[in-house]
Amino acid sequence: MKFNNLLQDFYDAKIGYYRHLAIILGKNYLDNAIELIKTYLQVNNNPKIAYAFHPWVNGSKDRLSTLKEAIMTNEIVDIDYSSSEKYLGESFDLTILDAVDDFRPNYISRLVDLTRGGGLVIIYSDDISDINKLYKFSLTRNGIVKNLFENRFIKMAINSRGIILVNDNDIKFKPFSSSEVSKPHKKSYDKTIPKSLYDLCLTDDQVKLIREFDFVLEKGKRILIVTAPRGRGKSAGVGLALSFYVKRTLSKPTNVIITSPSYYSSQAIIQFLEEGLRALKIRYKKKISKEGKIMKISAGEVNIKWTSPDLAKDENGDLIIVDEAAALGIENLEYIRNSWDKIVFISTIQGYEGSGKAFMKYINSLDNSQIVKLDYPIRYAKGDPVEKFIYNVMLLDAEPEVYRNNTQFMEITQEDLFSNEELLRQIYGILVSAHYRNSPDDLMFLGDMAFQRIFTIGYNAVAEIVEEGELDETTEDHILNGEENEGNLIPHRIIKYMRIRNFGKLKGWRIMRIAVTPELQNQGLGTKLLSNVEKIALKNNIDWIGSSFVADYKVLNFWIKNGFKPVYLASRKNEGLGGYSVIVMKALTERAEKFLVELGKLLKDKILRTSHQVYFNVNPRILAKILTNIEFKKEIEIDDTYIGKIYAYLNGKIPYNSASEAIHAIAEKYFYDLSFKLDEEEVSAIIARTFQGKSWSHSAKMLSVNNQEAENLLRRGIEKIVKKYYGQEEKDYIEL
Repeated sequence: MKFNNLLQDFYDAKIGYYRHLAIILGKNYLDNAIELIKTYLQVNNNPKIAYAFHPWVNGSKDRLSTLKEAIMTNEIVDIDYSSSEKYLGESFDLTILDAVDDFRPNYISRLVDLTRGGGLVIIYSDDISDINKLYKFSLTRNGIVKNLFENRFIKMAINSRGIILVNDNDIKFKPFSSSEVSKPHKKSYDKTIPKSLYDLCLTDDQVKLIREFDFVLEKGKRILIVTAPRGRGKSAGVGLALSFYVKRTLSKPTNVIITSPSYYSSQAIIQFLEEGLRALKIRYKKKISKEGKIMKISAGEVNIKWTSPDLAKDENGDLIIVDEAAALGIENLEYIRNSWDKIVFISTIQGYEGSGKAFMKYINSLDNSQIVKLDYPIRYAKGDPVEKFIYNVMLLDAEPEVYRNNTQFMEITQEDLFSNEELLRQIYGILVSAHYRNSPDDLMFLGDMAFQRIFTIGYNAVAEIVEEGELDETTEDHILNGEENEGNLIPHRIIKYMRIRNFGKLKGWRIMRIAVTPELQNQGLGTKLLSNVEKIALKNNIDWIGSSFVADYKVLNFWIKNGFKPVYLASRKNEGLGGYSVIVMKALTERAEKFLVELGKLLKDKILRTSHQVYFNVNPRILAKILTNIEFKKEIEIDDTYIGKIYAYLNGKIPYNSASEAIHAIAEKYFYDLSFKLDEEEVSAIIARTFQGKSWSHSAKMLSVNNQEAENLLRRGIEKIVKKYYGQEEKDYIEL
């Protein structure tokens, strides 16, 4: 057998508790994969096996059946790529990734991580650069796409130890040694926690986490922050710590909320909470959904339930645990911080769901907080070569440096970027450091999507731009009829949802990402970069430049300060990104300006008419920023009865609800006029209570004030409006 010379390496990996990764390519990929598996089975004859693929693609199930027959087993956990998040808490000895139909960085990074020490990961495909692969095809436009990501992937595999590269009969492999790693271990028993719980911990880091969890039991506001690279057992550790928390509060009525971007992000907490309760011999009951999800656990007087972030932040309880916290965005975290006294934030700081410096800067600024950092991997040895390869090839730990005394504006080609590892790490590191939600897919997009341009100022500020527009009538018709066209994101949203067809004929630049090295932010570099990009766009006869992003106050304010206008706000929350997408644009030609005026009108009308239902969960400060920066005006007539009601409310003679329709009408008049400015806090209070229909309590939380101050802000704003338009009213009633 051609792989017999790897037997000793597999034995060594078992001893050292590290992993191997095999990338099998060429026309004989399936035969070679089967032969390598049979070789591995000589070392581990009863492995737990996972097989990941797209089961709905023609031919994919046939390959799985062939493999099962060849190795004579049906004991394989088959994982649909699209639901692979469900398996994050499991471990396997042999993980096989069918990359014939899809070679997607997100799936690779996530599923490789499921393999435990001594195990083997196999990725097989005829050609990882094939244009017809599902994610690759989404990056293809007019039949054009690049292979820079895949070429770099193969090059790094050849040069990395512990990685087996097979291309038909050609095998490249640089051995690794168990002498270079250290296995997970624990020191002597810590008597501060029950022995049965200690025995469930895999590392000293998890023992430390259980001990430090007591911080949230202290009096006053307490925020415990748990950070770690992926695979360190932070969620499992929190689950065990939570079981000990339950033991000490069994007889006290206690409500605990667990939340995360998706249920599966938190399943390790729930799984190890159960294990901890069993180890502590605590009886409990659980409520399970039709889909098999554990939604609630009750023990004694303690109730613990999982709830989606939108609902969780307004729940009443004694403790809230937020897993993958950075993915929720700073605004949501601030809302939770203002609403809860006892909080646990858990977040990956590196890895495929990493949050980088932006999140770390936020948590380091929090008062009454304590940070617990976990470093030791739980599934494999520290120093594992596969983890090192995945981190390097996906740039999961890219951190930009500050380039001093370099202010040159320049364009960087994708080819130059991917041929210079230091430059790629710097540029990509800047792009991901300024965003809360990143994934390895972003790196493949950067390398393979052809219709983009990359600009920088001194390698300290970067703009990644996608060319969009110039659509033909057939494409516009397809979009109008509901077909996707993600290669033209802004035209797609404008045509499909705003129903403005001819916008697609314009030529635009979508600024996909713009970012500045964290240490140099707030010094005008981003504005300077935008200005230079605009000059280049004008030279290239571009009609518009714009950007689409999850609505965040600071980000929105940056674009508006630089002359961009809001033209679109998504009607539904993007659950994957954790917020509502907003589009801002700047017109560079007269024909583009006409579209921007009409889009502004439509957006203003929609927000003012539907905020109570469509945009109820949007931060009112964001709606205020959008509405006050759309110039569309129209006359609104106010009935005299309304004016009397407003003054009666302002004079304290009637409550808000009795004058709500009058306040709504005069506030609408203000937003369609904007001939003078209110304080932003006043505008936000009016939007929260009057247009979104929030309670005073909910409005106050959104505005980070108390209930009375929320009403005071609204009163001051409405008083300024009514006096501006109608002067000082002598009577707060009318006579018929």
